[in-house]
Amino acid sequence: MIRGPNSNQTHGTSPGELGPRSTLIARLVDLQPQVQRRFEAAMPTHLRELKASLYDVMGNTTLRQLEVLRLLATQGPLAMHEMAELHGITRSSATEVVDRLVAHGLAERQHDPLDRRSVEVALTARAQALLAQVRRLNVASIGVLTETYDDEELATLVHLLEKLAQAESAPARATPPGWRSGDRAV
Repeated sequence: MIRGPNSNQTHGTSPGELGPRSTLIARLVDLQPQVQRRFEAAMPTHLRELKASLYDVMGNTTLRQLEVLRLLATQGPLAMHEMAELHGITRSSATEVVDRLVAHGLAERQHDPLDRRSVEVALTARAQALLAQVRRLNVASIGVLTETYDDEELATLVHLLEKLAQAESAPARATPPGWRSGDRAV
């Protein structure tokens, strides 16, 4: 069920084969590039400049590293095993991610004064400042994007996105419904 850009039909399927839910999901897929362009266009000029300077600092930071930074920002300092468990990665992967964040000056290891074997990972002041800039950038961009929504529409959007985010912990399926094992997204 792969749809081409600006297409009302799904490749390899006739319109009659799609149910209402499949049609809506296909429409969401088609909207992704437009929504991304809208996000980019909504960013005020001074925020684009900020984003460029952030990219200079965080451009070499991987998605996994950014996720660990967000985790540390919301949870506070964590022991390596806690971070690995909360992030769903192995301890060796957590160590690798932390090593890179430490090398970039974004995280630091802190030894427990009561148990020198216990190590916690915390954000550096630099990382906290960068994450605060990223948050301001996101808030400003989302504010511009949602200007056309009334309060009720915005509340509905937030509710639906919260529901989608909470579903993140649901077990992943090997093959999405309606796909054959050889299908791939384009």
